[in-house]
Amino acid sequence: MHIVELTAVAAAIGALFVSAEMLRRRGVSTDATRRYTHATGATIAAVLPAVLSLAEYLGLALVVAAVLAWTRTRGMLRSVHGVERPTLGATLFPLGLAIAAIFSWAHPAAYGLGTMTFALADPAAATAGDWITSPRWAVWRGTKSLSGSLAFVGVALLIGFVAAIWSGIGVGPIVAAAVVLAVIEGSLGFGLDNLALPPLAVLSWRAVLGV
Repeated sequence: MHIVELTAVAAAIGALFVSAEMLRRRGVSTDATRRYTHATGATIAAVLPAVLSLAEYLGLALVVAAVLAWTRTRGMLRSVHGVERPTLGATLFPLGLAIAAIFSWAHPAAYGLGTMTFALADPAAATAGDWITSPRWAVWRGTKSLSGSLAFVGVALLIGFVAAIWSGIGVGPIVAAAVVLAVIEGSLGFGLDNLALPPLAVLSWRAVLGV
């Protein structure tokens, strides 16, 4: 068991939540602190195959999910749970990453790229949806926007093009993956995209990379 590595990762996650709470108390909006924890937390997850075993990762993900569920029911960790809209996204977030790990732990490039797509494109979609006026549509217990979906595609393509420079993969599969993932993100409300997108993103990257 990687005791030192597990301790370091747990400390990093704890520090992330503490910093988010400090930002909220300094007047940063809950939407912003929530997106900050989303992007940073998933970025941390992207590199964990280098330091943890799959079993250790899954155990850690379950613990984090349990802590997030408990703090939600207790009205704590408002930097994550304090949004007005109904959502289970925070609790589902580590579970989605755990499922993604099961599908791709043996393929760290696909796992890392898929997780980074989820880390950056999803909050970019939420931010664009808030800031840019565009057509919106209803999903279960929420709404999505055209500007958000386009932002998701744009960030996913940027990640994909960087990967293409590194690996020489074709642009066509990257575009297809970005569009498909954006359609899925744009059809799920109540935070369910946090459960579905991570595994679908890593599977998409496995297909793109041919692994």
